[in-house]
Amino acid sequence: MKFVYTIFLLFLFQQSFSHTLIIGNGKGVIQQNDMKGLQPGDTLAIRAGFYEKGGSFSNLDHITIVNYKGIVDFGATILVGNLNHVYINGSGWKEEIYGFRFRNLHADAFLLQGPCQHFGISFFEFRNLDGIAFNASRSFITYTGDSSTCALYKTTFRNLRLINSGALFVGSWDANSLFRNVVDSIAFLQVIVDSTSSDVCQVLGHSIYRMFASHWRITGPCSNGKHDAGIFQTAGNGTVCNIYRKDGFGYIWRSYNLALNGRADSYVYNCIDLSTDNYGTVDTRIEAGDTTTGNTIPFIRGASMHVLNNTSGNKRTHNYVSVLVVAGNFFPENGYILEVRNNLSFNNITIGANPMIKQNTADIITDTSNNIYSPDPIYAEILLDTIECKLNPASPAINQALSYPFINTDIDGISRPVGVAADIGAREFPNAALILTPRHTFSIPKKRVLKGLGLIIVIISMYVGYAKTRKNRPDSTYKFEGQPPEKG
Repeated sequence: MKFVYTIFLLFLFQQSFSHTLIIGNGKGVIQQNDMKGLQPGDTLAIRAGFYEKGGSFSNLDHITIVNYKGIVDFGATILVGNLNHVYINGSGWKEEIYGFRFRNLHADAFLLQGPCQHFGISFFEFRNLDGIAFNASRSFITYTGDSSTCALYKTTFRNLRLINSGALFVGSWDANSLFRNVVDSIAFLQVIVDSTSSDVCQVLGHSIYRMFASHWRITGPCSNGKHDAGIFQTAGNGTVCNIYRKDGFGYIWRSYNLALNGRADSYVYNCIDLSTDNYGTVDTRIEAGDTTTGNTIPFIRGASMHVLNNTSGNKRTHNYVSVLVVAGNFFPENGYILEVRNNLSFNNITIGANPMIKQNTADIITDTSNNIYSPDPIYAEILLDTIECKLNPASPAINQALSYPFINTDIDGISRPVGVAADIGAREFPNAALILTPRHTFSIPKKRVLKGLGLIIVIISMYVGYAKTRKNRPDSTYKFEGQPPEKG
């Protein structure tokens, strides 16, 4: 009991004496390169203003950095390194969303110069940035198997907006087998890309492992799209989900599917990819030359790829194909899998290829089922529109997907399944009461309460339209087989 009481007093002591240190005078340079005047748990607050000379943050431990009394603008690069449990959070002041901004900068916004663990930035805006938002490509450390020798370990980028800017993140370009500037466990969440000058790519580099990217909206054009590239272009494994992209160029993810210190899995799910030029939604492969021999840490193996519950449509091409998946070697003889299921594609240019998969490999792809392709999804009553890709209540995609417990919502957070099974594509039809069954009958739960005369009229009109065919259609039941893969 005395031990518990002592721990409690220590906790109260630390909380009572944590404080905020205010720095900066609104111009010039901003720097905090040691813990002078700070204790772990403190907050470092930067006075609002325009710091035209940039600045640096290093050698900090368990510190939160925030904007103070307004927006903080940077006019030059911020250097970062040797940060542990440091979070730079422009959570806004009063009505402002992005409390930290880089504008009209002809250089990189952040430049990584030393290893960081448990590091993050959030609520930043990058506008008219010629360089990279966060440049981690300059080699300064070699990974030995200990997380302290990663360039970045357990890092989060959240609530960011890029307008006419370069790539969000660039990692090492050294060969994977050199283990330089390894990035392990990195997340990119809630990102808006209004337009880009980065030639498609937003997150790219070698030696980026266990990446997680979710809730992006990419609606602006890229200025020069010419290369075989993707929004995410990485050699390491990860998960890319809940991405909406319309217009532009290239893939959502071009993955070379490598794993650090053992086999892994990569996932692409709940993504909507529309009206882009060349070459598809996912490009996946394993290059045997990128893996290493032996089991002494560190070593590199391959990863299986799972492409599930995505919607891809109206994609164009000038000289190749624009299909859902461009498939390279994945070595099934060694136990790796390329799984393509529950996807909806429409009106994509295929030039003689399978409308779902362009196979650039002799490897036999067996894990493909429950996919739908249609040249015209409106006419086929699959979708109500081809911009947001809302499902038609009579859609053959409804209740047709295989079950994957880890995909428990759709791109907008609607729970899966709503009906008896999940729906094919990135969207789940939101209301089971409005689903037209395969017999084209209308189903309403006993306890359903109809709210509003307008809804009553819609239901009656839809019932009248389909009731005529009710007696002449056979019963249809849907049975699905197969078990979801274990998540890597």
